[in-house]
Amino acid sequence: MKRLMALDYGERRIGVALTDPEQLITFPYKTIDTRKTPDVVKEIVGIVKDRDVGALIVGNPLNAHGMDSKKSKDIKKFIAMLSNHLSISITLWDESYTTKAAVALLNQANRKLKKNRDKVDQLAASLLLKDYLEHHNE
Repeated sequence: MKRLMALDYGERRIGVALTDPEQLITFPYKTIDTRKTPDVVKEIVGIVKDRDVGALIVGNPLNAHGMDSKKSKDIKKFIAMLSNHLSISITLWDESYTTKAAVALLNQANRKLKKNRDKVDQLAASLLLKDYLEHHNE
C-alpha cells in the first residue's frame, strides 16, 4: 500500500503531512517556504516520488455555508499546476479550522507561535489527513 500525503496550502508556506505505508498513522512531514523554494511543484513531486505517495489530499477551506472560500480559487489553480506533473489522484478536502486546531495544540504544548510557525502548517496538514482517513475508514 502507498502513503497518502496532505497539503495545507498557503501563499507563504505549504504544510506537508504523510501517512505510514499502511495508511493508519498521520504525521507532520515538513513545511515548504514558498519564498525560499525556487520550484514548489518540483519539491512536491520529489516528495511524492521519494516517499512512495499514492494519493494527494489538498485542504480546501470551505466557508460557513460549506461553499468554496476566496482562497479556494488559488488552491484549485495550484492543483491544476500539480496535476500536470503528477499521475496520482488529487482530492480536495475541507480543511476548515485545522490551522486553529494546530495553533491550539501548540499552545497546549507551551510552544511559542512565532518560533513554531512552520510547525503550525505541518500540524494543520496532519490534522487534515487524519480527518480524511477517519471519514474513509468508517
